[in-house]
Amino acid sequence: MTHAMTYWSISSKVLTEEAELLGLNVDIINKDKNLYYIYSSSKKILFKTTDFGENSALGFKLCNNKELTYNILEKNSFPIAKSYYIIQEDFKDFKETDIQNFRYPLIIKPHNEGHGNGVMMNIENFEELSAKLCASFEEYGTMIIQELAKGDEARVVVIKGEVVLAFNRIPAQIIGDGILKIGELIQKENLNPMRGDGYNNLLSNIEIDDELLSYIDKQGYNLDTILKDLEVVQLRGNSNTGTGGTLHEVTSILSDDTKKICCEIAELFGLSIAGIDLIMKDFSKDLSDGNGIILEVNASPGIGGHRELTSVNTGRIILKKIFNIA
Repeated sequence: MTHAMTYWSISSKVLTEEAELLGLNVDIINKDKNLYYIYSSSKKILFKTTDFGENSALGFKLCNNKELTYNILEKNSFPIAKSYYIIQEDFKDFKETDIQNFRYPLIIKPHNEGHGNGVMMNIENFEELSAKLCASFEEYGTMIIQELAKGDEARVVVIKGEVVLAFNRIPAQIIGDGILKIGELIQKENLNPMRGDGYNNLLSNIEIDDELLSYIDKQGYNLDTILKDLEVVQLRGNSNTGTGGTLHEVTSILSDDTKKICCEIAELFGLSIAGIDLIMKDFSKDLSDGNGIILEVNASPGIGGHRELTSVNTGRIILKKIFNIA
């Protein structure tokens, strides 16, 4: 199950700050749970982080279950990765022939998690797959196995039927200096004032966990490896900002076809605010031309870092659209 935030998130901070700059009023009800009102003299809107009450309850439930998300996308002919769903009770009978038509490397993910939690990538053989599923089932009841799509990841933010921002999500990485070990370089990067625990800063800290250790091991590294000067090492396969990733804006190069598809998906799920995650070979080419897949649909996307790291102030756009401010 997706872990709820228990701190005042950067998204809530941005929205309340922008509200006051626009002359709106803010009334925080429960700061630890990110529940607050923003209101004008004629309208009062309840927010839960970035959710302002216009997303359908059904759409929210679908987005919180990746299996159902993929079911709906596939039924409506949107491209997704080849997927296999397995529950904990069936794992004892799971055989290599069950996925004989899948091509390695593979990725596994829980069906009901978010923020990159529980995702394991770049799985190269059935033995490794079985071991990682076994570990995952200690915490999760249902796992999704997918072919690892080739390309770069983009988050497309749709607000009230319009794409307002798209950015390339870049996996956590470090750059060597010929002196420090990988573990020390990670510690140094986590001192970056833009980073913090969870989602309470523009970017999240890079956590050293089993997935990170496995990922760098496959590249021939460990935490004690001293990298050459300017040598770049990617630390994870997933690019979620919550696992230490960064972002680079691509709004201007995203094709109209891809933007249209993202708006159609938001409408299909009944979402007034959505974050559509894509894997694409080329952001400038049409998604409909076999150029990528839909990775996830998010019903309450975070907006931390948008204002400071891109040309788009997503929080201000949300408020202007809700309160009809020119």
